[in-house]
Amino acid sequence: MQDRYRHFRTMPRMQSGVWKHFTPAIRDGRETSMCNYCSKIYTKNATKMQMHLDKCKEYSVVSQQSTGADGSSSASIPVPSFSFLPSAGGQFLFDSVDQHSQAYADEYLARAVYATSSPLNLTDNIYWKRFFSVLRPAYCPPTREALSSHLLDGEYDRVQSQVHEAIGKADCVTVICSGWSNVKETGTVLYIVATPVPLFYKRTKTKEQVHTSTVVAEELKGIINEVGSQKVFAVVTDDAPEMTAARVQVEEAFPHISAIGCTACGVQRLFDDIMTLPSVKTLCARAEQVVRYVRGQKTLAEAFRRWQTTNIRDHTSKGATLDLPSSSDGTGAVNLLSSLLEGQSSLQEMAVSPALDVEASVGATLQDAAFWKGLSSSRNLLHLIGNYIDYMKREESVLSGVVVMFSQLRYLLGAALSESVLQGAEQKAVMASLDRCQEFCVKPIHAAAYMLDPKHAGQQTLSGEQINSAYYVISNLSHHLNLDEGKVLGSLARFSAKQGLWKGAGIWSSCQHVSPSTWWKGLCSSEPLSAVAVAILQIPPTASACERLCSHFSNTEERGAFSAERVQKLVTVQANLNFLEPSNFEYAPLDSEDEKNV
Repeated sequence: MQDRYRHFRTMPRMQSGVWKHFTPAIRDGRETSMCNYCSKIYTKNATKMQMHLDKCKEYSVVSQQSTGADGSSSASIPVPSFSFLPSAGGQFLFDSVDQHSQAYADEYLARAVYATSSPLNLTDNIYWKRFFSVLRPAYCPPTREALSSHLLDGEYDRVQSQVHEAIGKADCVTVICSGWSNVKETGTVLYIVATPVPLFYKRTKTKEQVHTSTVVAEELKGIINEVGSQKVFAVVTDDAPEMTAARVQVEEAFPHISAIGCTACGVQRLFDDIMTLPSVKTLCARAEQVVRYVRGQKTLAEAFRRWQTTNIRDHTSKGATLDLPSSSDGTGAVNLLSSLLEGQSSLQEMAVSPALDVEASVGATLQDAAFWKGLSSSRNLLHLIGNYIDYMKREESVLSGVVVMFSQLRYLLGAALSESVLQGAEQKAVMASLDRCQEFCVKPIHAAAYMLDPKHAGQQTLSGEQINSAYYVISNLSHHLNLDEGKVLGSLARFSAKQGLWKGAGIWSSCQHVSPSTWWKGLCSSEPLSAVAVAILQIPPTASACERLCSHFSNTEERGAFSAERVQKLVTVQANLNFLEPSNFEYAPLDSEDEKNV
């Protein structure tokens, strides 16, 4: 019976011909067909198969479809009766799926496919088909065409409705945008609305290579008006010149909105400036020359691999592989330097080995102590900055952390430069680049966030100018929120002095376990300052959500030949579903007695 069940399949949706009632099967190397109702095997002959159906008693029962009270029809098919399945009093029980249940199951299957970015042809795979037949034999999963058409349209409309509902309920909103381009797309800008959950809002494209600042500014102002300008407190963009100019136009149109640049983009500028220094460029060029030479010589490459294996056993090496730069964002250079340092002992042994013919210039480089010192110090310098870029790109990064980051980065960068091979002029150039980076990243809204973050209360990091700018932001937002400025500043004074509500130690220890905005909203909501603090502390410091969205678009476009409209709908559903929590009342009630029994 189990051998026969292996070839069993559910009855497909209504189609013409006798073939729909039979399942192809291979017996003794011959192609045969098995009746879906009585499991009898016949040669692949349409006439004989039709004659069998005319006499098949099981088929005569199944062919009598029942019609529900709502006019929908149900299709029943026989299922082999195993010990773990409920018995129908014979060899088979009958499973049925009416049109309502079929559509209901299709909707939830499609949602799972979209949310997990699964391929749309998943339901065409024979193993998934068998899996569905075990769960519900009469259920016929939707095709790829259905998943990419009407099911996608329905889910897109549902998700868009939830997105607008979530934005409507939010008290504080940030608009994030970033431009990107690749071979297939030019002049594309992505827009996200953070509530603070980053929800994909729209994508715009133009035929020009880049958007002008006016176009971007008008798009931003349009979105701000759509979601409600009263609840928008910040705009965050990447560091493109068009975006910088657009931010100025937004602040002129909405004085209460702080338009800031992405912190990760700003620190990336510092990284890129260091990579362009002559000594660093020369060092990386020498490092790449060594790697290309060793990898290009079969004998040397094999010797390096063999000696690395030996060193692993001796616990003197991590077993490095020599990497060439594979990305343009600087991480490739860090990987290049790191791979050489991890394989240093093996490379230096190879350079002096009489059994290996190493080119003189490469051998001299490998024996040059200054070369290895430069590799180590430059790798540490670049790795330090790269870590801060990655830190700011994390979803849990906060606006107040930008002030702390630059305080730490300035101290650690000075220490790293003192040990580097960079000369005086280049060290000054790095610190000047850091100043420009901080000027781009740190604005009055950042100082206000630092001042209001309970984790930093009592710490003297802000300058007098920054403190004054923070007071201005807090006062400005007080007027925007129709709050009494005097009461708000009085509340700020008590918060800073740890008096009144903030006198006890318990309330301060609690801030280590929740986000700053939750702390203000949950424990300090009675204070006039609370509404201002909640609005400021929910602003994200970067536009990294757009960067993650870019990968969604790229992956979706590579998966299939979808139109631009279909790609946007797929990404909208995929990106937003995992941020929108399902409602407790999302499941429709079961109406029929049959549905309740199932």
